[in-house]
Amino acid sequence: MKKIYEVCGSLNKGFVGQISYTVCLDKEYQEMDIEFSFDKQRYTTVTEELKKEIIEACNGEYQNEIATDELITSAISNMKTEIHTIAYMNDEFIGGVHKQLTTRHMYFSPTEASEGCIVQPSINGVIKITLLVFNVILDDTNYKLKLSVK
Repeated sequence: MKKIYEVCGSLNKGFVGQISYTVCLDKEYQEMDIEFSFDKQRYTTVTEELKKEIIEACNGEYQNEIATDELITSAISNMKTEIHTIAYMNDEFIGGVHKQLTTRHMYFSPTEASEGCIVQPSINGVIKITLLVFNVILDDTNYKLKLSVK
């Protein structure tokens, strides 16, 4: 496979939205791999400062009783950044991966495709890849998107 496109970016805490990249293929190809990866999916440590921030946010929003330390720690430990990928070829949906993975591949060929993707008799035209960002929990969450063909 030959890499023909690569882009990197960084997202900040609280970002929710969609980011799309469009690649015009120079000719017809038989195989395509879209690789997406990101870091900082979960908190690595639960600090007192983070607990205080979560408690203040919840109390400010819900005016609720403060939960136990154990419940707060558990909630923070289970929080995660969620970024999913979908792909279109010539404005037609060809696949999506909605798994909780920090690295994922979307592979397409005339005979096989990754789970969540559709087999493609040929790969040509305009490829549009959209990152669906549901929640970023840490500043400077880095991501990389690569498109390779054969």
